[in-house]
Amino acid sequence: MKVLCFGSLNYDHVYEMDHFVEPKETQSSLSYTRNFGGKGLNQSIALAKAGLDVYHAGRVGSDGQDFIDYLNKYNVKTDYLLKDDEQATGHAIIEVCKGQNCIILHGGANQAIDEKQVDEVLSHFEKGDVLLIQNEISSTAYLIRKAHELGMKIVFNTAPMNEKVFTYPLDMIDIFVVNEIEGAGLAGISSSDIDEIIAGLRKAYPDKQIVLTVGEKGSYYLYKDEMIHQDAFMVEAVDTTAAGDTFTGFFLASLLKDGDMKAALKLAAKASSITVQGHGAAQSIPSIDQL
Repeated sequence: MKVLCFGSLNYDHVYEMDHFVEPKETQSSLSYTRNFGGKGLNQSIALAKAGLDVYHAGRVGSDGQDFIDYLNKYNVKTDYLLKDDEQATGHAIIEVCKGQNCIILHGGANQAIDEKQVDEVLSHFEKGDVLLIQNEISSTAYLIRKAHELGMKIVFNTAPMNEKVFTYPLDMIDIFVVNEIEGAGLAGISSSDIDEIIAGLRKAYPDKQIVLTVGEKGSYYLYKDEMIHQDAFMVEAVDTTAAGDTFTGFFLASLLKDGDMKAALKLAAKASSITVQGHGAAQSIPSIDQL
């Protein structure tokens, strides 16, 4: 079995603020850093740090060699990561305030992924392999269909949640991983009540495995009549960037290695609780030894 994370790579421009910028306001930041990020990269790093062999597929601009070097540093295989001389590498503007964040995303090379690249990458995978995807690259619907035709197991973190998600063949997804906002959107409801989100997801996707993360209230695994709840580990959050990506990576790595859903949820909760105590995205993801 091989594991492929096909996803985004972004330069994260992170500004620490004493409050989020309001309309018409100009505000000085308390600090600035540029980090490696993108949900795809973060989740590949998390999978690798959790002890899993993982391939990363994606696209960067001519300025993206640093990403290849960074992924290789953590033993992520970059055989299927392309450079695009006509595109800039994707980037994000991230405001961080009192442990919370807001993000502006520019897709760049992430949005230049085409069917030809998908076909080339998937030609190296087969039935029983695992595909982890997010919603930050182009050609996602085609990618899902082709992976499903191969017989790959598909795990979809529907972030960022938007209307494009509903144009994808969601019936081909094996496991959804969502937070409460994404979960409500996926269920087609506007409620923020956890019980209502769970009910909505079960009604909309009765035969799908769903992992729902709800911050300090922990996480839930839903499948048909089964529900497992995992408490969060209480820590003082400094920066929540990449907490969800850490959870996704450690959850999937643990599940694939041991097949124990309760253990996978617990390990993921531990990992994400460490991530929120550090600054930045990929660099705040812990190793399995730290856990």
